[in-house]
Amino acid sequence: MPYRVSILVVANPAASEGIVSRLEAFGAQVLTAPDCLTAMGIVKAENLDLAVLTDCPCQFDLADTTRVLKSLRTDRYLPVLAIAEKGLPANRRQTLLESGIDEIVLSPVEDDLLQYRLHGALRLKSIWDQLRQVRGELDRTLARETALLRQLREDNRALKVRSITDGLTALYNFRYLMEWLKTEFKISQRYGHDLSMIIADLDHFKSINDEFGHPFGDFALKEVAVILRQCARESDLVARYAGDEFALVCPRTGHKEVQALSRRVLAACRKHEFIYKDKRVPITVSLGSATYPEDPEVISPELLVFLADQALFHTKRRGRNGTTSWHEIDADTRLVIRRELRGPDDPLLADDPKSRLELDAAARLVGTGAEPTSLRLARADHPSEP
Repeated sequence: MPYRVSILVVANPAASEGIVSRLEAFGAQVLTAPDCLTAMGIVKAENLDLAVLTDCPCQFDLADTTRVLKSLRTDRYLPVLAIAEKGLPANRRQTLLESGIDEIVLSPVEDDLLQYRLHGALRLKSIWDQLRQVRGELDRTLARETALLRQLREDNRALKVRSITDGLTALYNFRYLMEWLKTEFKISQRYGHDLSMIIADLDHFKSINDEFGHPFGDFALKEVAVILRQCARESDLVARYAGDEFALVCPRTGHKEVQALSRRVLAACRKHEFIYKDKRVPITVSLGSATYPEDPEVISPELLVFLADQALFHTKRRGRNGTTSWHEIDADTRLVIRRELRGPDDPLLADDPKSRLELDAAARLVGTGAEPTSLRLARADHPSEP
């Protein structure tokens, strides 16, 4: 043999002497066991290359012994060579092979044949060990790739959350607010559901920052964000609109429901104690709301935002610390606001709202000679000019 191998012979003492001497003559290190129990201890303790079993049914069963010995070495492959008497029945041979025996030779066996069978079993062991090693490396590589993929998914999930979340208040940001509002508006148009929007603004927020400092101002914004989340329903979306302004989008909510929600927010803010250096700071909010389709002027998501903001502005003009719905504003004031919307070219009325600068740039790019939007709007204000 090209290298010294370790072989376990499981046989009764009388039968094992001849096999042991022949294996030692091949240069192998041979260990012997008279029964299965002893063989189990040797397999656990020694680093064996091969096991040779003799068919002695009076002491142990080859098939059962093979299953037990192979189950003890899950870290490497243990080939088993069985030496059986001539005239072995076909069904017995099949049973032995199914138990895991790799090679069956019939006695008396010549030295050359025994040596060839040993070489074949050892080559099988070498191939199995290499495959096991490659599989282990592949498993480790797959585990690393799986961990990296899991981390990538977690990073992407966190990145997505950060992309739609306001960093200070943990509310949704303006970008996600408008995307969600447009979707809800389409649903309301399709099924005829009410859709309301509330815009809330902290009163005199600049004075709060100037008097108590920006850290307290940030604290106040976060406290108001918590109040809004507590007052809103699970179906509502609460977002930071801009600066010290917040927005609530309320699906399936009409005039009465949105007014009740606004009053609930006002009451919660008035009741809440904003503490600075053990002193209560009086902080109030102003709210404005609009509703589709109960407010007939609302024909787009942008107009819903615009009219809710106009209602908020009306609340501030009336002294702040209150709430106003668009339909509560007097008819003359609503008429003036509607007249400020300048027709189909107005960004709030367009199907795809664009800024005036964007529209002017598009006109120049295509070279149509179209009159810039800003100039058309200026002439609309002064029709007597050329």
